[in-house]
Amino acid sequence: MRAVIQRVAQASVSGGGHTVSIGRGVCVFIGIASDDTKADADFIIRRILDVRLFPDLEPGQTADSARQARWAKSVGELSAEVLLVSQFTLHAVFKSNRSLSFHRSMVPNEAECLFYDLCESMRAAHQAPHLVKNCVFGSYMNVALVNDGPVTVLLDSKHPKG
Repeated sequence: MRAVIQRVAQASVSGGGHTVSIGRGVCVFIGIASDDTKADADFIIRRILDVRLFPDLEPGQTADSARQARWAKSVGELSAEVLLVSQFTLHAVFKSNRSLSFHRSMVPNEAECLFYDLCESMRAAHQAPHLVKNCVFGSYMNVALVNDGPVTVLLDSKHPKG
């Protein structure tokens, strides 16, 4: 399972007749491979909630001083918001110079179950479950986000250290 984690000031996703949005937190694009399991999802959830992506700001510190502040806080510690977006293209491979193959991605009906299970497990693990939001799986989506930093981290459950 792959995840692209982006620290955001705000983010939203529209698709499948629904729009959801978050404020400060992380927007996470989730790619599910054909061999992924609940164990991969659990690994991704733990990392998203525990990785220290946020500066340890003192009261009154501004965004400019955040640049120099140590990253010492996690989503879990801050009760920050999480927006989960399914994205099968994270497992794309080049067939040629101009053509892509998505054969490494899980078939849609199985991926949908695993994605929604991941969403529910993330809510259960988050201190404030109502702060975890997700897209409509398999829909054509428009994603809007304002990067904070920018901070973008790639995560792969098959290569946990990168």
